[in-house]
Amino acid sequence: MPHITSVPQLACLTRRQALSAFAGLLSLALLDACQSPAAPAVTPTAANPLIKPRATNGADLTPVLASSELALGRNRVALGLIDAKNQPIITGQVHVEFFKLNGQTAEKRSEGDASFRAVELQNKGIWVTPTTFDVVGPWGAQVSLTPSDGAPKVARLNFEVRERFSAPGYGDPAPRSASPTLRDVGGDASHVCTNQPPCGLHESSIAEALQPAQKPLLVVFATPAFCTSALCAPELGAILKLRDSGYADKANFIHVEIYQYPFEQQKPSKTVDEWHLPSEPWVFLVDRNGMVSDRFEGSAPIEEVEPSLRALV
Repeated sequence: MPHITSVPQLACLTRRQALSAFAGLLSLALLDACQSPAAPAVTPTAANPLIKPRATNGADLTPVLASSELALGRNRVALGLIDAKNQPIITGQVHVEFFKLNGQTAEKRSEGDASFRAVELQNKGIWVTPTTFDVVGPWGAQVSLTPSDGAPKVARLNFEVRERFSAPGYGDPAPRSASPTLRDVGGDASHVCTNQPPCGLHESSIAEALQPAQKPLLVVFATPAFCTSALCAPELGAILKLRDSGYADKANFIHVEIYQYPFEQQKPSKTVDEWHLPSEPWVFLVDRNGMVSDRFEGSAPIEEVEPSLRALV
């Protein structure tokens, strides 16, 4: 695998922009002015998921990193795949190989198949594959797509692996946030939930749910009414279905809005700041000891979340 040329970094985002990270990747609209140059035969990586990607010179396959951050250890790597017409690729068999980049050399470290993950809206999904990164710095990925009716396609992208996640990582203690509850707003659910109708996941705070001897916790960060990525309402709906499928008495479920009331001002909530969330939506699973056991950014359907929850109850 040849060296993968680095992509120039763009200007830093504001916190409000960062919380809208998946909007660019998952939207079908394209911004010509926000493209980064790429070396011949090498597909680009968006410097951040807010940038709306475009196929490289009509390439049949352009992969774009959809994970807002990758770090040492276990990772759920999310990718968006785009065809030559700038349309999302949502079918086929996808295999991803990961390489550690060292100057002009690349050493293969791991590989695996990717699964397409979508909640309700199929064109708003992402390709997900698990992997483990054992060192920080520049990495590359080679993505192979085998369509159901065509020749295989291969493309590459590059990215950085940092030392730690900004949001709570696997095995990290979950912040014991005093997230808003119905008690805090006199029972007015419209002050703690933008879902229509308001969901029933606001009875307890995260801090209360993490008290010793409590049940495992699933917390979903989403803002159905103001979600730029259009994934929040479907994701919250999936979590509500999961709870009602036999887990209501086995685990605590909490929904936290991304913004504080009044939501129209779009000022990130204190809880979101405490969890250092770089995007939306998010789902975290926390064990009885208060440690994060799994984390999902963006589209995470029931069939992906449920096995991790089942392992905790």
